[in-house]
Amino acid sequence: MQFGSAGCGSDERTFTAEGFIDEMNARGAALALGPEITSESGDAAAYGVSLTNLASSATGEGSSPSGPPKDAAVLVLSDADAARDEFDDCERTTSFTCFRAANIVLRIEDLESADQARITTALESIETVDG
Repeated sequence: MQFGSAGCGSDERTFTAEGFIDEMNARGAALALGPEITSESGDAAAYGVSLTNLASSATGEGSSPSGPPKDAAVLVLSDADAARDEFDDCERTTSFTCFRAANIVLRIEDLESADQARITTALESIETVDG
């Protein structure tokens, strides 16, 4: 899921990892930013992310915070164009659910549909275009 302007990337905001997570949480995403991790992409800073309010499983049992998705990360790229490229690469994988806002790509493995809906709703309400 991708959000941002359809035009030139220069009109889009530039987020920090902390700023993006703060804005998402202000809109109900329930994400926690972890430490910086190694990224395969040289032009991106990658940070671990965990979901702090996991949805119930199909059986109705809630997931525990000790059992977050196997891999969740926020990638902070230099600009929206680089983020679009990273998002496209992420979308080609079958194991990740991918989100993009401006220069940020959020990728989460094994995401429950209720968590995906909550993150999508938060992402849709973030203003990604300057001015």
